Amino acid sequence: MIKRKVRISDLVTTSRILFVSLFALVLSSHPRLFGLPLGLFIIIVIFLTDTLDGIVARKLREESKFEPFYDIVGDRIAEITMIIPFVYLGIVNPIPLLYFVVKGFLVGYQRLQGFVGSGNQPFDQAKGRLLTFILKSPLMRQVYSISKISMICLFYVLIFKDSNDIRILSGAATFITIFLSLVRTVPVFL
Repeated sequence: MIKRKVRISDLVTTSRILFVSLFALVLSSHPRLFGLPLGLFIIIVIFLTDTLDGIVARKLREESKFEPFYDIVGDRIAEITMIIPFVYLGIVNPIPLLYFVVKGFLVGYQRLQGFVGSGNQPFDQAKGRLLTFILKSPLMRQVYSISKISMICLFYVLIFKDSNDIRILSGAATFITIFLSLVRTVPVFL
């Protein structure tokens, strides 16, 4: 029987998955329960835990072949689960949700194929400097993360203040997020 060491970084990812699921469930049933400031704070904390699990893995030297895949699964669950309540409440068109679901499966499958074929971790599968920069650089990862946080926060603000200005901003944030996601998806398939 093989004993597997419990990694703190995996616990951070698991807690993010559980927390985002609970938040989405409460948001779907009681949209105004958290209020505007607390809800926005919770959304930001959820997305910041994505950065935290990587930091914990490096600091505690818990990096493994499994960890990057689990982190990516946690990212996809957070992206999708955070959009579901807004679609359910009729605040957001379901097209962004459909995009993130389809992209998540296609990219996940491609990364798994790359790992099986080469043994390379997901972020080490890009070929060439430009594609590696697009996929792996802290700048691109942070810009994409900020766009996702902005998009979800603007969706949340629409619960409390449904105005044309906020709708335009949330539409722009959605467009930018999907565009950045597409740009960061290209290296996976090349």
